[in-house]
Amino acid sequence: MKKTILFYSSVKTKRMFSIQKFYKTDITILKDLGYNVALSNSMVDYLCFWKYDIAFIYFYRYGLIPAMLAKLFFKKVVFTGGIDYLDREYAGKKSYTTQKLFFILCNLFSDKSILVSNSDAKNIKKIRKSLPPSKFPLSFHVINYENFEYNEILGKKKIFCTIAWMLRSENVIRKGVDKSILLFKEIYKLDPQFRMVIVGPKGEGSKLIEKMISDEKLGNAVTLTGEIDEKTKISILKDSSVYSQLSIYEGFGIAAIEALAAGNIVVHTGQGGLSDAVGDNGILVKNENYQETSKKIIQLLSNENLKQKMILKGIKHVSENFRYNKRLDDFKNIFESI
Repeated sequence: MKKTILFYSSVKTKRMFSIQKFYKTDITILKDLGYNVALSNSMVDYLCFWKYDIAFIYFYRYGLIPAMLAKLFFKKVVFTGGIDYLDREYAGKKSYTTQKLFFILCNLFSDKSILVSNSDAKNIKKIRKSLPPSKFPLSFHVINYENFEYNEILGKKKIFCTIAWMLRSENVIRKGVDKSILLFKEIYKLDPQFRMVIVGPKGEGSKLIEKMISDEKLGNAVTLTGEIDEKTKISILKDSSVYSQLSIYEGFGIAAIEALAAGNIVVHTGQGGLSDAVGDNGILVKNENYQETSKKIIQLLSNENLKQKMILKGIKHVSENFRYNKRLDDFKNIFESI
């Protein structure tokens, strides 16, 4: 008989499992490995011990009680997901202390904790003396590379793009959407043919962004798409020339990987998981001198040889490190060892 994995995250509705790409990809991987996958956003489900064999839990906070319940019934427990609040500089003292406590408690009950970035591993090492790979395997998030791969280097449009979940203002600020608008403003001054596209579901955060766009008098140059389907998102990324991820902190940076694969010049801060996701590709932004950065972007785009070299290097980086089969093989080895 197939084993059943009870896949948990504290999302408001189970619809999020099909919307958030990292959930959807991991669910597909587990199914491809031959498991039945039951979805849960309620820790009470873990009391029904006869319905599952393995607990697969996203994030080290609300996942604590599900892990405890699963272990109560002698089930194997696997955690994964980025741990943003273990970054002391980003999180602040209270949030950091809380996350540190929950991470330690969650790992008392976990058989495996699948880390998704070297940044997380570095932060964990500050609270643990060692990270044995057997307990803390590293496996980057991945994309369906073939869907995003861009081959027509000269077919780009003057589009400056960013992607963010905009239901909460906090996420918009963390993702640096406000900073991306300020950078775009400088690019727009240099080349008024450029347009900005902001992709992501609207909410409290998008209201903040819409006000900022109005205040900066960019209403005719910036479009908020709202929630769109995957095909439309891929089309936008393949059309755009520049993708901006000016995050204060990034758990991993899946959208940045997608943008690289789709042939964008990725402008980023290198914070958190972006150091893995983008690496030494794209343009690293270390300060808020957007005039200087905008000039650098325009100069690069006007130099066909340098632009093409950077684009092809970014595409290769994604192809070699973030294909679907990479995490599938990682999961195969991890689950065979528990």
